[in-house]
Amino acid sequence: MTDSPVTGTSDRRSVIRRAFEILDCFDGAAEMTVAGIVERTGMPPATVHRILASLVEWGGVERTSYGRYRLGDRIWQLGSEVPQLKRLRDMAQPFLVDLHLDTKGTVYLGVRNGTDGVYSDRITRVRSTKHSTLAARRLPLERTGGGRVLLAYSDDAWLGVLERAERDPVLKEQLGVLETRLARIREKKVEVSLNDGLPGRSSVAVPVFGANGGIVASIAVAFPATRIPDPWSIVPRVRATGKALTDELVRTGLG
Repeated sequence: MTDSPVTGTSDRRSVIRRAFEILDCFDGAAEMTVAGIVERTGMPPATVHRILASLVEWGGVERTSYGRYRLGDRIWQLGSEVPQLKRLRDMAQPFLVDLHLDTKGTVYLGVRNGTDGVYSDRITRVRSTKHSTLAARRLPLERTGGGRVLLAYSDDAWLGVLERAERDPVLKEQLGVLETRLARIREKKVEVSLNDGLPGRSSVAVPVFGANGGIVASIAVAFPATRIPDPWSIVPRVRATGKALTDELVRTGLG
C-alpha cells in the first residue's frame, strides 16, 4: 500500500527529527558510540545505524576508530558562517595578514571543536600541496601547537582528552608530558613546537582571549625549520598579534 502524501511527509519529518536527536547527542561529547546514542535517544540500534550512515554520507558525522562517531566537517563548514565566528574571522584577518608578511610563515587562526582544533582561517602564499592540506585540516588538539594552546585553557576539552586516552594507549602514555607542556603554555602564554604536525616544520602559537576572559582562538605561525632556525626569535611578534586581537575583541565585546 502506497503512503499518502500526508503520511509520506510525516515520515520524512520523523526521520529528520531523529537525525536532529542524534546530532544533539554530540553536544558536550567529542565522540559517541552507537550504544551511547541508543541510550540517550531510546531509538532502536538499527535506526541509529541507518541514520548515522546517512549522516556520514552527507558529511555531518565522521566515523572514527574504535567504532565511534564525531561531528563531521560539513557541520563545521555550516557553523563557520555563524555570525559570531564570521565576525571573529573578519576581525582577525588584518592581524593575520600582517603577521604573515612579517614572518613569511603560514598563519592559522584556530578554534576548538570538542577535542579537535579546526583552522577557521589560513594565510599563506604557498601553493597547496598534499602535505600542506594535511597540515591545515582538523586535528586533535594535542597534535599541534595551536591546538595545545586551545587545550591549555579548556578544562572540558582536557577531560575529553583523558576519556579518549582510555581507548588510546599511545595517548595515555603521553599524558604526563602533555600535562606538563600545557602548564608551561599557561605560564608563558606561548607554545613553540618543533616538527609540528609535519617533520621539519616548526610553529609558534599564542592564545587569543575574548571579552569574558575565556579562550576564543589561537594564532599560530608555521614555517620550515630551515627558514627560521630559532623559533623564539619571532615569539615577540606572534605575542604582539595575539594581544592586539585580544584587545580588539575586548574593545568590541566579542567572546
